[in-house]
Amino acid sequence: MLMLKADCPICDGVVTLPKDAEESEIISCPECKTRLVVTSLKKKNAILEEAPKIEEDWGE
Repeated sequence: MLMLKADCPICDGVVTLPKDAEESEIISCPECKTRLVVTSLKKKNAILEEAPKIEEDWGE
C-alpha cells in the first residue's frame, strides 16, 4: 500500500498517514498539532476532520 497524504482541515498542512491507518483512527497534524480523525480512506485519498474534544466524563 502506498503512503497516504491528506490536507489538514485546520491549517492546510500536509499530513502523512501511516501505512496501516484505519478509518476512525486519531492522528495529529505535524504543523498545527490539531487532533484529527480519519473519516475516509480510498486508494489515493484520505479525508480528515477535526477530532471531537475529549470530555471529562469519557470513560466513566
